[in-house]
Amino acid sequence: MPERLIEFEFAGNRFTFRADLPEEEIEQILDYLEEKKLGLRGKRNLSPLKMAVVLLLEAAADYIRLRREYRLLSEKIGREAIRLSKAIDEELKCLGCA
Repeated sequence: MPERLIEFEFAGNRFTFRADLPEEEIEQILDYLEEKKLGLRGKRNLSPLKMAVVLLLEAAADYIRLRREYRLLSEKIGREAIRLSKAIDEELKCLGCA
């Protein structure tokens, strides 16, 4: 996938970076950042650097929360897979198939 330049404006500054991500992912990232920026509107008294740090901390908190949720769901799916496998084995024994 070819690299392309992406532009993002934050606290009156324009940032440009290169990305070789699919267009859809880039749009999702920019939408996420825009949503987070809107949440900072009530904090206009912060310097651009402090606003960027707040944005970074909020994004990191979202990442940690999602990572925890993913781990919990993965564990739940693993337990359910084991339960289903045992139930299938029991049913096969009852049917004389195993």
